[in-house]
Amino acid sequence: MIRDDTRQTIKFVIGVIIAAIVFYLASIFVFYRAGTPSRVNDQKITQLAQQKTPIKVVQKYYHLDRGVNSYSLKGTNSRGEVYYFIYLPHSQHAYLYSGKRGVSASKVRDSFSQRHAGQKITAVNLGWYEGKPVWEVSAKNAEGNLAFALYDFKNGNELNSVDNL
Repeated sequence: MIRDDTRQTIKFVIGVIIAAIVFYLASIFVFYRAGTPSRVNDQKITQLAQQKTPIKVVQKYYHLDRGVNSYSLKGTNSRGEVYYFIYLPHSQHAYLYSGKRGVSASKVRDSFSQRHAGQKITAVNLGWYEGKPVWEVSAKNAEGNLAFALYDFKNGNELNSVDNL
């Protein structure tokens, strides 16, 4: 027969295991719910782009919030031509740009790396800023400080940059 103190220990261990499982499941639920708006917006922008533009295949999604919330995507048409689609949910305006008439994310990465040597790029996003399409590059320097730079989508010129945040 098991002694009383052993029973209490077993009950305690079982309680801790159950609490850990409940905490784990709750955290999965919270993270799933936190990602839901992004998934819904990605689905909405894909549907808009495929219905209203020549884009047939979506390659990449972007999100930028610089005073104006914007969702963007890069896609191709049936002939493989690259297009960029930017949607502004608040105003419900959408903009379509041919890849030939703008600068690609890889060119912006190269330009940033040349101008800001020693900084590691963490993300490149396409969006809307002050009435025009822009690329935002976020990076970290060797000390771990953040840096941001905005590039004009059409010509690739750096519009502004902030360092050591």
